[in-house]
Amino acid sequence: MRLSSVSSDTSELSQARAAVAGRLNNADPSDIAALRRAYDAFAEKDPTPPIATESPIELNGVSCLGLLPEDANGDNVLFWCHGGGFTMGSSRSHRGLASQVAGHAKVGAIIPDYRLAPEHRHPAAVEDCVAAYLGMMGEGVKASSVIVAGDSAGGALAVASLLKLRDSGKAMPAGLILLSPWVDLANKGWSHTSQAQRDPFLTTQGLSRRAQEYFGGGGSLPLLDADMRGLPPTFIQTGEAEILMSDSTALAERLGAAGVPVTLEIWPEMFHVFQARYAMLSPARQAVERLGKWAAAHLAT
Repeated sequence: MRLSSVSSDTSELSQARAAVAGRLNNADPSDIAALRRAYDAFAEKDPTPPIATESPIELNGVSCLGLLPEDANGDNVLFWCHGGGFTMGSSRSHRGLASQVAGHAKVGAIIPDYRLAPEHRHPAAVEDCVAAYLGMMGEGVKASSVIVAGDSAGGALAVASLLKLRDSGKAMPAGLILLSPWVDLANKGWSHTSQAQRDPFLTTQGLSRRAQEYFGGGGSLPLLDADMRGLPPTFIQTGEAEILMSDSTALAERLGAAGVPVTLEIWPEMFHVFQARYAMLSPARQAVERLGKWAAAHLAT
């Protein structure tokens, strides 16, 4: 575990927290369509590195967005499972973040638009991520040339997808990047209590609503009870001021116990998926650069 020593300017941190807190524009929590529009609109204009090519693609029947930053190696791919509580988010909302990490890694990026809950409940999202990954392999991409990544709920999907691929005998990617992964979907982690007053956006009640919409009152995704053996080297970043911090610490412990090389960074004062606010927050820019360099190093081995 590494506790980052990077400090943030108080004013920029306050501005970033305020932006995140208001990102859904007071949309009615029961209006999924309005929440999705607000979620996408908040981030769809986030700056990207210079992009050489960008186009919609279809992999195994799953719509995806493909990006290739300038000077990137198109043979290597960052496969990004986007967050959004299983009910929101898209390639539009995560185009900026994924392309920034890909730009630092000098690789292409693919963001699958998996089916969202509550219209499509578990395991639809996992099935789509697995299908898109296999479709990518079918296009000639080697598993050793791929870094799988996921943020928040996308972190759960990334882990679940790799477990499913491993169990079916498929080759693992070169590495796994997770940003504030939401892997305890029962929301029982200790930081739900200890960090509740510091988290500018997430609440246990809100996460429970999203989990209910995802599972529909039946089924589960007990990732922290899963056998993690055979998963690729993993890099986890989490904020210290978020209620899901304990998800990251518990997952890192499970991975380490299974013999998986794992790096966990806890960034002081940072909130949930703070890396996405790279345009306004210097620690976010530093964290994104670290992710890209880690990805490049693992693709080079």
